[in-house]
Amino acid sequence: MNLQKLLLMKMVIVIVTLVIFHPGFSQVKREEAIAFSGTIDSIPKDSKFIVVNERRVFISSNTTIASEKGSILRMNDLKIRLYVAIEGVQKPDGIFAAKITVIKTPKIQP
Repeated sequence: MNLQKLLLMKMVIVIVTLVIFHPGFSQVKREEAIAFSGTIDSIPKDSKFIVVNERRVFISSNTTIASEKGSILRMNDLKIRLYVAIEGVQKPDGIFAAKITVIKTPKIQP
């Protein structure tokens, strides 16, 4: 009987320790919302991503591409040297764009 209580107590201690310290999730980074703007440096032929300010920005079927006035654009409308604003999610393997807005002239910040 004492052996069963001892084993049960050890199991409870291990479970509580695992719940408190989360060792399995210590290496997982959170997804972080990100917004930045810049000039399109390149557009590879596969069109799965574009490069803006030397950052790879992945484009999916859920990505909205729009003009500054709000009209919807297509991937083919994106060209090198266009100024764009990117809203997306920073993940460990890159930025995944939720919205790309083509801006005619860059807005200068003070």
